[in-house]
Amino acid sequence: MSWERTQRSIIASIVGPGLGEIYYVVAAKASTDAYYSLLKKRGVRDSKIFASPATAYAATTASRNDVVAVYPGIYDLDTELAWSNANTHLIGLGGPNMLGDYYEPNVCIYTDSTSVASVVTVTGQNCQFRNINFFQAGNNAACLTAFTLTAYGCYFKNCAFMGTGTAGTDDVVAAASLYIGASAGYPIFEDCTIGQNCWDVREGALSGVLRFTNTSSATLPYNGRFLRCRFLSISETSTVAMVALPANSCIAGTWVFDNCSFENYSVNWAANLNQVFYDNCGTSHGIVLHHCMAVGCDEWQDANAGNNYIGADMPIVGLGGGLARNPTAVTGS
Repeated sequence: MSWERTQRSIIASIVGPGLGEIYYVVAAKASTDAYYSLLKKRGVRDSKIFASPATAYAATTASRNDVVAVYPGIYDLDTELAWSNANTHLIGLGGPNMLGDYYEPNVCIYTDSTSVASVVTVTGQNCQFRNINFFQAGNNAACLTAFTLTAYGCYFKNCAFMGTGTAGTDDVVAAASLYIGASAGYPIFEDCTIGQNCWDVREGALSGVLRFTNTSSATLPYNGRFLRCRFLSISETSTVAMVALPANSCIAGTWVFDNCSFENYSVNWAANLNQVFYDNCGTSHGIVLHHCMAVGCDEWQDANAGNNYIGADMPIVGLGGGLARNPTAVTGS
């Protein structure tokens, strides 16, 4: 079996049967790039190799299960990547650890442009994204998020979404690392990281590293799942939140957070956030917390949202269940 056929078989085992075309992305289409030389040596046509995820995506055909496979490197976008083709997938070839950033990249798609609101915006349904770091490094209040999802049925595995990393965005209430907006029905996020705690300190009251942005009852995002995900923040401002539900109709149905951690880092852990979830959504919805924990946060939510919040295997979810506390005395002596 040829290398290319073997590669197709491997990728098909990841994204599913009925695989379309595979388009490869390398840091540079030059003999000095090891991945480009390797692909050429293995007989991959030059028309299937690109130096940017955006140009590779432009070659895909919607609803064909095409795949953009990105080799390790840093990929700087000057404009938003609008991912509108349905059943079109993005896979990083650097492995599952995406906790670096564009200074320590594995596979990182980012922008440092001051005019890009969202690095990637997905409007195509039933797409998969795996092993990619999306990083928003634009130093301007207009640079709102690393990733925006506005399509149903999408799946994410081992991805990182990192925003609010500059002085231009750290105090912007609407700035976040991940936007979930209109029509983003039943997404699944597995083993993903949302947010970061190594860059600028967040200051925007009632902001979140995850922000739900829908406002129309006709396009409600519903029934999403976050499985084994890590939500990261760095802030000394108590009114900053981890997840923002800022308006009516921003979500509906039941959203499950299973085995997730919510971690706000502050100097010497001296400043706790008032709440994990800022919930100003008056429409019917449920937040299910199962085996979750929060560090550097006082409460899960302090708006007394009642039956909106359900804690499975986490007693006293409104205040104490799953909230970390520093030990105050030596025990067992």
